[in-house]
Amino acid sequence: MKKVITMVGTSIFENCLESGIDIKDYYEPLKERRFKECKNEEERIKRLKKKIEDWFDRESNKEDISAEIKSLVKLKQEIKEDFEIHLLHSDTILSYLAGEIIKEKLRDINEFADIKEDSIKLINIDSLQVWDRGEFNKGMSNLISEIYQIAQEYWDNIIINITGGYKATIPYLTILAQINRCLIYYIFEDTDALIKIPNIPFSTEWYNLDNLIKYEEKLKILEKGIDNRDDFEKIKNSEFYKEFSFLIWEDDIDDQTIAALNPIGKIIYEKYKQKYFTFYCTKDTSIRIDSDERLKTIIIKQFSNEQTRRNKTEMKNGHSVYDAGDNPFRFFYTERDGNIYIYKAFNNHDEYIRYLEKTPYSEDLLKQEFILKRIRREE
Repeated sequence: MKKVITMVGTSIFENCLESGIDIKDYYEPLKERRFKECKNEEERIKRLKKKIEDWFDRESNKEDISAEIKSLVKLKQEIKEDFEIHLLHSDTILSYLAGEIIKEKLRDINEFADIKEDSIKLINIDSLQVWDRGEFNKGMSNLISEIYQIAQEYWDNIIINITGGYKATIPYLTILAQINRCLIYYIFEDTDALIKIPNIPFSTEWYNLDNLIKYEEKLKILEKGIDNRDDFEKIKNSEFYKEFSFLIWEDDIDDQTIAALNPIGKIIYEKYKQKYFTFYCTKDTSIRIDSDERLKTIIIKQFSNEQTRRNKTEMKNGHSVYDAGDNPFRFFYTERDGNIYIYKAFNNHDEYIRYLEKTPYSEDLLKQEFILKRIRREE
């Protein structure tokens, strides 16, 4: 099954207008309105949606109703595999509404008549808009995070469809696709030409991931964003800035420097996190992991995956315990400020049971000395 990531724009409304349907009284007031304002515009949204759906139902050539639908149909005809479709809408009412209509109506088209309802997902990308430069940077960061989350490191299954949505996202999504070597497609709305953007032998010299290891803490800080000039000056005066300033977005607002990873920086950092799993652990836990390849494999193959970690974590005697399944491997851990702290690891069931029964969870367990540990994932 291919996961098709499709950016959602507003072509469905523009096409409706061009067909002669008068939706201006509903459409125009919603331009530049943010997704969070949906509740204040319920009646207008409802009326606009009804107009578009009635038009959709009357049209015989439904695939031309929007750029997103047309491109998905062409992709389905070319790829000939089952699809899981992720409709990513911007932080605007119109993009959300377009995505909702496409999600509900897509199965009325022959190519998608058999697709399951839960195989079409509509996802909001917070802050993704084009009116504010700083907000756009946050939106792109959220978009990149969402795509990495969808991919779950299996890029062979990913198709990025850049036909719809903001044109400003296209350069960044193209770079993301090149770095991760996944398929990316575009269709000219006025034609039937589906364009496949090929993967090229992409040079890694400008973002050598191994060179970023010593700067991981700075990358974490920039991923969260810096709103303090003194904190940013520390970054600016560092070797990291001299070498990797091209990964940083910065601006002066009210005489205060704001800085964060720019979209390229976010793409590279997410790629870095795919290559290395970084966490904190106690010294005795570190020694145990290093001496047991099976424990290390469990961490790399299972525990490092956020979804797997959540699914296999149970609360026991106050502890968050990762249960690796039908084996003796268990991890006692906590997550704070985006970091993982493993304070106990076991490869012996009896030893694990003794510890669990005799040691109820206490905040004092986190007062132990923790060290930063990094495990390289398999290529």
